[in-house]
Amino acid sequence: MTDRSRTFKTPAVILRRSDFGEADRLLTLLTPHYGKIRAIAKGARRPTSRSAGHVELYTVVEMVVGEGRNLNIVTQIDLIEPFLALHDDLNRIAYANLFAELIDRFSADNEENAGAYELLVAGLGWLCEPEIDLRLAARYFELRLLEVMGYAPSLFECAVSGEELQAEDQFYSAEDGGVVSASHAVGRSYMISLPLNDFKILRHFTRYQWAEVKNLKLRPENHFKLEQVLHSTIMYLLEQRLQSVAFLKRISNEF
Repeated sequence: MTDRSRTFKTPAVILRRSDFGEADRLLTLLTPHYGKIRAIAKGARRPTSRSAGHVELYTVVEMVVGEGRNLNIVTQIDLIEPFLALHDDLNRIAYANLFAELIDRFSADNEENAGAYELLVAGLGWLCEPEIDLRLAARYFELRLLEVMGYAPSLFECAVSGEELQAEDQFYSAEDGGVVSASHAVGRSYMISLPLNDFKILRHFTRYQWAEVKNLKLRPENHFKLEQVLHSTIMYLLEQRLQSVAFLKRISNEF
């Protein structure tokens, strides 16, 4: 972790917040250089507090944080990017919740990861774009996050044999770490079938930035398969299900 004095200034994304004491909020924050940290925003629940409007979920803030004996204390906070579209649309909020939970689950406390911070800020911006396919943004974010966290699935070489994968129907194994060729999938009971078109979409994700990906038009069966593949890896790594996915299923017919 980057060295810091007893007081430091940093941009941050608010991942989680909860009531603390009579008037405070406990914030879980992702920062580019200090990693995931927790800090108390004193008096933030009071309507008259200057910080009351600056501790909304899924916003980018700049804050001055003092290191306390047990908990960090926010001594100054300014709103940088409110991502307004995320605060009045339940579907967008639900996907922002998914992004935040993924980052929270994969990030260790106080471990610098500028790549994760930059991806989260970018991802929240994607969710604010008009006419966006939220499912596409989610799948792209999930694959990119696996890459940033060092868990990129093997999409160009067979995860079992290491041989170059051909442009044909394949199989996918979270346990083996990626795509498995048909000849090496024989006898393995935990394989997910991966049709050629979905295989190509995953590889397209790895090759191109969001600007080149966001205009893809996917069929429902593509969305289903991409979610199946990526969530199998996420659950395998985290060893637990995501609460945000259950929330999405309750509010939407997309899954």
